[in-house]
Amino acid sequence: MNKTSMILDVDTGVDDAFAVLFAAMHPSIKLLGITCVDGNTNVDQVVANTLKVLDAAGAGDIPVARGAVRPLLGESKYAEYVHGADGMGDLGITPSQRTVDKRSAVELLRDLIEQS
Repeated sequence: MNKTSMILDVDTGVDDAFAVLFAAMHPSIKLLGITCVDGNTNVDQVVANTLKVLDAAGAGDIPVARGAVRPLLGESKYAEYVHGADGMGDLGITPSQRTVDKRSAVELLRDLIEQS
């Protein structure tokens, strides 16, 4: 079966957690990598959330890179009353033992595209 190659750019909260799970586990998708940006919560928490979700999916080999730490325009605004302090509803999910890729999001994108 031919798989569709995919790279996700996320601000992993609950909604993106489902997208990451779907892409990581779908038999027709080859998830090449994930870039993380500021959004539902700060980018460091987004990276932590993304790594946790990949662990839950058994997809620990997918590289995760840190991207933009703030919006292009304006200031970061987090809706903690909606998403919780961690952007994932404060579920208390065990932190991942993985580390973020040493490359920036742009470098990861470049490398993955060149390899495709």
